[in-house]
Amino acid sequence: MPSVTPTHTPVARPAATGRVGLRSISTGATSAPVRTVSSDGCHQALAQIEHIALVTGDLDGLCDFYRLLGAVASPPSGASETGRRSCTLDFCGIRLEVFERRSSDGDVEGGGPSPGLLHLGFALGSADAVDELTGVLAAGGHRVLEPPRRGELGRYESVVLDPDGNRLKLTV
Repeated sequence: MPSVTPTHTPVARPAATGRVGLRSISTGATSAPVRTVSSDGCHQALAQIEHIALVTGDLDGLCDFYRLLGAVASPPSGASETGRRSCTLDFCGIRLEVFERRSSDGDVEGGGPSPGLLHLGFALGSADAVDELTGVLAAGGHRVLEPPRRGELGRYESVVLDPDGNRLKLTV
């Protein structure tokens, strides 16, 4: 299995050729390869955004809103372990997962989830890749909130924080 250890830093720059490639940038005494961004098609990356998750106080209303934007919605359902209702909306293969914020979750100041972004979900392709990237991020000093395990929806996943404190869910 190929290593998932990052070997370059993503940097956006206009792509003269319209292709993804590596180039070197000078950072003083050394130069490092960086990945460029292109405008043509989707190229395989280490991690692909698989889903975005929101928390809401009005599950039915928010799901209805995103249906107006063209999403195909699953019927609202509840997780047997938590009782939390959710709805999955499909936008041509990219999923928006909407979770209901219950009154028992507490207020925002008390640690309950606030309405808004819950996490960004990245598909890595295998449980081994989830394990490996979680380890790489932890070794780099990034906080792991939930180590790799089977989540409430049955997917193998972990949850880490990015440098700004945003939750990233790494999944198969």
